[in-house]
Amino acid sequence: MHAAIICHDDAIYLSAVIDALGDVPATVFVNELPWGGAHAGDWQEAVRLAKLAGAGVENGKWGTEEEHRLAVLHWARQHCIQHLLIPDSDEIISPELLSALEKIAAINLSDAVYCTMDTYWKSPEYVIEPRERLMPPIMINPFTARYLRIREFAGDCPLMLSHEHGVLHHLSYSGPDHRIARKVSTWSHKDEVLHDWWKDVWERWDGERQLRDIHPTHPAAYGVAVRRLVPPILETSWHSYLSACGGVDPLHSGEIAPGKDWPNISVVIPLYGGPEDLALCLQSLEVCQDLLHEVLVVDDASPDDAPNVVAEFPFAKCLHNSTNKGFAATCNVGASATTGDVILFLNSDTVVPRCGLIRLIEALTKSGTVGAAGPMSNNVGHFQYLEARYSNSAEMQLLADDLARSDLDDFDCDMLVGFCLAIRRTAWDEAGGFDESFRVGMFEDNDLCHRLRRLRFRLVVSQRAFVHHKGNSSLNRHPEDKRQVFAENREQFSNKWKEDLEFGYASHLPGMAGGRVMYDETRRPDKVREEVAELAPAANISLCMIVRNEERVLGDCLASVKPFFSQVIVVDTGSEDRTVEIARESGAFVHEMEWPDSFAGARNESLKHATGHWICWLDADDTLPFGSGYAMLKAVTSAPDDLGGLVMPIRFVNDDPEFGTSVDHVKVFRNKRGWQFEGRIHEQILQDIRKDGLNIARLNAEVLHTGYDTSDEGQEKKRLRDEHLLMLDLQDRPGHPFVLFNLGMTAHYLQKHEEAIDWLKQSVAASQPSDSHVRKAYTMWAVSVAHLEGTVAGLAIVEEGLVASPDDPELLFRKGVFYTELEQYEAAAQAYERVLQAGRGMHFGSMDTGIFGYKTLHNLGGVYVRLGNYGRARESYLHAMKSNPRVVDSALALFPSRWRIATVRLVKQV
Repeated sequence: MHAAIICHDDAIYLSAVIDALGDVPATVFVNELPWGGAHAGDWQEAVRLAKLAGAGVENGKWGTEEEHRLAVLHWARQHCIQHLLIPDSDEIISPELLSALEKIAAINLSDAVYCTMDTYWKSPEYVIEPRERLMPPIMINPFTARYLRIREFAGDCPLMLSHEHGVLHHLSYSGPDHRIARKVSTWSHKDEVLHDWWKDVWERWDGERQLRDIHPTHPAAYGVAVRRLVPPILETSWHSYLSACGGVDPLHSGEIAPGKDWPNISVVIPLYGGPEDLALCLQSLEVCQDLLHEVLVVDDASPDDAPNVVAEFPFAKCLHNSTNKGFAATCNVGASATTGDVILFLNSDTVVPRCGLIRLIEALTKSGTVGAAGPMSNNVGHFQYLEARYSNSAEMQLLADDLARSDLDDFDCDMLVGFCLAIRRTAWDEAGGFDESFRVGMFEDNDLCHRLRRLRFRLVVSQRAFVHHKGNSSLNRHPEDKRQVFAENREQFSNKWKEDLEFGYASHLPGMAGGRVMYDETRRPDKVREEVAELAPAANISLCMIVRNEERVLGDCLASVKPFFSQVIVVDTGSEDRTVEIARESGAFVHEMEWPDSFAGARNESLKHATGHWICWLDADDTLPFGSGYAMLKAVTSAPDDLGGLVMPIRFVNDDPEFGTSVDHVKVFRNKRGWQFEGRIHEQILQDIRKDGLNIARLNAEVLHTGYDTSDEGQEKKRLRDEHLLMLDLQDRPGHPFVLFNLGMTAHYLQKHEEAIDWLKQSVAASQPSDSHVRKAYTMWAVSVAHLEGTVAGLAIVEEGLVASPDDPELLFRKGVFYTELEQYEAAAQAYERVLQAGRGMHFGSMDTGIFGYKTLHNLGGVYVRLGNYGRARESYLHAMKSNPRVVDSALALFPSRWRIATVRLVKQV
């Protein structure tokens, strides 16, 4: 075995390359001409170093890389070398790889051996991950291997070695700037280097070391440069690198030190078991003692001997809860026992690099407007996650050091995770600490962040601070059901701050959706309440309700409406429970009557007692969000004279609290003599408003139908009542199109499709195309026909309906479903795209609001997959997930590898 090292004037690592060969004889082929026609470099230095290292030297003048390598091949044949190692002058063969090659040569196993390569960036500390796919030839038989081009050979018996057999350390982009500048300007494919790569990547990387896709000609070939401990075989290379850089590593010069005005920092560590985790955490703080005012561990009745660990670290103290109080209360205990200007809450399964602590506190104290700060981490949600690549503590420290030296800016956010949270004492005191009503842990940090933002403090993430987090250690030791705790705490958080959303003060709550929370100070709940107190008397609206046996839900309804109405009228039609008492206790005027077998009749009775200028009607299982009530008051007090009523959709939230089915109703109308509801069931006031020539406007506010009885018993009672009233209604108004529609709708939802088709046909025939119920009638008619006669027949009804209502979103959605079933995917995609463009419009109807977002987007993603348009599929699935993050169908559909639409980065993002 013999080594032939390809070299011209690039000799920084030549000595290391030769040293790594051990006893294998080497000859260095030094080119006196540079590849690519540039000016010749100091090739004499390469000759000197080669001889000094004990290698043979062959000089030559070869104008191209191909000529250079062919000369090596010719020389090897002349010298009858059967196994030729062919590293370049910046490629170090690892001991494991060299041993494997010697064994292969001993049995003449292959005439062209290829190996796995680790490529280095900037210095021997940084290796490209994931590895390049390129596997270069490292050993050939010069007599049987055929040279192809550049560095490619063809052998009759090729062999590829995985990394388990050792690697070739390629110091390709390791060295001072002048080496890399010469490299990319003289190599054979220098014309392929991307425009501005030097500025946008090579120079930028020093201040942004997580930069991705950094290869000069094929960016994705180099994913990211990861700092690692220098392998022993590269120690010589490391010293060569330092020498080439003037004796100092330019990437890590100078110490990361705290500023002059360093605050007193109190560390609070809530503890619930895990002695090993706590030991690692305190070990990391041990080297930061000069930066810390005090370290307090608060034991929350740990199930093991973890508290005993504190005694091994004299700089730390331990307090003990007599019972398990949970994360929030334990943190509060610790905070109240400390005196520092800054409180740093740390989970016991964190490891805090000294440089990370310095950068974190710098971010907190940079401006007096900052109330709290958090670091980046390997195991954290929301805005602080960093794709960190390390396999041990030493490599983690290297990563933290790199981030601390970067030029990355802090950024404002609305959510900081409590695993490592630095907060000013003044902000903590003003916010009032963690809310101890949150069980065990989870969402207490969301809650604190929202309170800080409400107090106008800024929250920042320091991109230059890194803290390791094992993650979920204490929660995993806790006996509570984690999913149940998560769900309950999430609901509690949402309920606690629901008025901020309803009033329009906050666009969403921290951690509950992507993007920044937008705060509108003009809509702060206290200000809006004051405005509502002024608007309600001016609006003078009477609330009219009819009830029967509604003790289960009436209290919630009446509590939600209290601020908005000058009068509340409750007509009871024969309750046998506490309904009447609840109504009277709330201050409502109660009138009792026998059930008249007509919803219109009962509602008209309530109108008789209304004294307000306007009337609103609600059912007992409705609730009125504060924001909707506020919008109603604003609309009424500014209503023009020709406005007769306001449409407020009723959204059913039992099955889906955010989307659900939405049904249009004129919920608010003027109190005009003679106006009455009509219809024994599905009663309406619309006809009288239109008869007087007044307009109707849609209000961007909704009523929530929250107490719907979904039990089998409740549904059976409702079905019997509805069928009875519908038949009476048909007797009262024979041939009335809306009565026929209601009969068809009831039969449709009861799966009585033949009966539904008959009623719906009659309704459409008796209606005007512009009647609001017609489009819904066509949708149900089409579905019933598809059940009985197949998809093609159902599609024909949809097309007929679209003639009357060309942009109806529900008909278009159904068209997309039918075309998908028929495997006509282009037509399905067009239909779904039209749904997303259509919008709800001004017509009356009931609609599954999910079709305006995640349901249509999910279906569209599936259609694009079948069309092979994976980019559009991915886009549709991602938008569906953003539209409704709780529904996982789109996430599950996104990842099958055969679709080629999911990357590792995308999976982690989701």
